[in-house]
Amino acid sequence: MEPLEGGLNPKRKMTSDDFDSLRCLGKGTYGTVVLVKQRSTGRLYAQKQFKKASLVVHKKLVEQTKTERQILESVNRHPFVVKLFYAFQDQEKLYLILEYGQGGELFTHLNTEKMFSESVAAFYMAEMLLAISHLHQTLGVIYRDLKPENCLLDADGHLLLTDFGLSKVAVDQSEDSCNSILGTVEYMAPEVIQGKKYGKAADWWSFGALAYDLMTGNPPFRGGNHAKIQENIIKQKLVLPYYLSMDAKDILTRLLRKDPGKRLGAVMPKDLQTLKNHRFFRKIDWKKLAAREVEPPIQPMITDPELAENFAPEFTELSLSPTVTSRDFWPGSPTKDDMFGGFSFVASSSLLESGGYLTSRS
Repeated sequence: MEPLEGGLNPKRKMTSDDFDSLRCLGKGTYGTVVLVKQRSTGRLYAQKQFKKASLVVHKKLVEQTKTERQILESVNRHPFVVKLFYAFQDQEKLYLILEYGQGGELFTHLNTEKMFSESVAAFYMAEMLLAISHLHQTLGVIYRDLKPENCLLDADGHLLLTDFGLSKVAVDQSEDSCNSILGTVEYMAPEVIQGKKYGKAADWWSFGALAYDLMTGNPPFRGGNHAKIQENIIKQKLVLPYYLSMDAKDILTRLLRKDPGKRLGAVMPKDLQTLKNHRFFRKIDWKKLAAREVEPPIQPMITDPELAENFAPEFTELSLSPTVTSRDFWPGSPTKDDMFGGFSFVASSSLLESGGYLTSRS
């Protein structure tokens, strides 16, 4: 991997003035994601912003935000992981300038279709499998909370995994933080819900839960409220619909074992080979897939990338709040740049030259 030229890069650090905000792509406990256009190049990016004030309430979150940035920086070369182009800060906020997944969330497409055929599900599961195992092996990152919102599609319909712990970074205590943390409990492994020590096998449970959702239209364990869902994940027996093939039933059963030690994915690297060689993936050419040479089964409809047509209107129609000037920041607060020192980052030139969507492709 070539060194990231954060310090040596002739391209200067960015500031929020270098980008025009176009529309909101998502809002969560951690902050806001905005579609932005770089003024100097006309390129489109997703800008994730966090209020320092929400982070500083919890010292641990400051560290998590930095870790987040470092994780993104080190995975900058994986084809199915969102790329980080810039990180910078001002007095009030931290900013990450990320690859814009123009195709929107994979699960928005699932809602339109209601459920995917097994071959479509196998394609996206295969790309997801490569991304997850890359995070595990190369970085030792455990996702813990892999969920539908984190699975985006690029303009061509390939998977982009996003959000490494970002959703857990800035849990704003002023909002109903209980719901925010339990936003998508449906995909969490039993051991995570029970507060036990968990390892990488927790991600393979979530992978199984997402796969079940893709092929049936619902997550495997449901209930009327968070408590009931959690109880069902821990206690309820897995029920597989009759229409799934034997191969699909087999892989789901092995991924959705309550005991993490017995779950497929617990013994690496052996289980990675078992997964790749599973009959459910028999049509997947793993070499071609990793090289992005397999044509995705979903081709996102994009008439104008600036319209963010594949994102939920509940976000894209929100008005963009005016920028708060630093004067409105806490007077005499301890959150000066020293606390977030080392946050800023500029990607390598080769990445910058290849990245970002130009609105008018010449």
